[in-house]
Amino acid sequence: MIESIVEVLLRVDYLFLLATALRASTPIVFAALGGIFSERSGVINIALEGMMLISAYVCYKAAVLFNSPWLGLLAGVLSAVVLSLLHGVISIRYRTNQVVSGTVLNIFAAGITGFLFRVLGAQESAPYLPNMNMPIVRDIPLLGNQPLLTWVMLAMIALSTFVLFRTTWGLRTRAVGELPRAADTAGIAVNRMRYLNVMIGGVMAGLGGAFFTLHTVSSFTPLMTSGQGFIGLAAMIFGNWTPLPALLAAMLFTVPQALAGQFQMFGVPLPYQLISTLPYVLTIITLAGVVRRSTPPAALGMPYVK
Repeated sequence: MIESIVEVLLRVDYLFLLATALRASTPIVFAALGGIFSERSGVINIALEGMMLISAYVCYKAAVLFNSPWLGLLAGVLSAVVLSLLHGVISIRYRTNQVVSGTVLNIFAAGITGFLFRVLGAQESAPYLPNMNMPIVRDIPLLGNQPLLTWVMLAMIALSTFVLFRTTWGLRTRAVGELPRAADTAGIAVNRMRYLNVMIGGVMAGLGGAFFTLHTVSSFTPLMTSGQGFIGLAAMIFGNWTPLPALLAAMLFTVPQALAGQFQMFGVPLPYQLISTLPYVLTIITLAGVVRRSTPPAALGMPYVK
């Protein structure tokens, strides 16, 4: 078996492997970006998994109903924003424990989408969003013929980096996550900034959820996000709440998945399910070994009372 694995590693097209991993990392990175905006402002957001799941379901149903992936995308993102606003109200206005709030919303999302799936079914196929295969871009290494939302994800990484570290908005966001009392003294509306950033996190999670039903498959199945919202949070921590390192961390989780496909294609006698568990094992290792070295925002999880 070892000889077979070595042989495959020598024959693998690593450019194709990285392109596959980049595609698979798209929903994870969207979840990580959603967590970055929310947690940079001081609000823990483990409800990203539930927001992605709600968005995936609403995207599917709206795309089928209107026969338009664009309207499906819009509806899915709006549904995730509504759930993020609910998380904001519970966490910011009523100062409930933010981890408990996120957990409850994840359970709610899993329950309501599972119930609607059983009642309404999901037999029809939703129209897909296009891939970027125009003549200008399809020959670009790694990026050619990638899904539209993968390009959007890369653009969001650049935009998020600029907004967080080069604009007044970003400075205020980081201020309310680090020193909310000082930010309030300087005239910044702390809780309003937190609400807005939690909702931006909902937009990102909504885009991540849309990837499942408008790019990966054309239907919906219960719990189809498969914990990738939580992996996104691990990528966020691994990347120290910074967009580009979060992308690299997400790639660390998805490369084993892409490699599993290569092993299967070349007939390596290694169970596919064993390799598929590697991203989750890496998540556990990350949370166990990296958390202590990461520096979260100082006021993360602390409700602010004026």
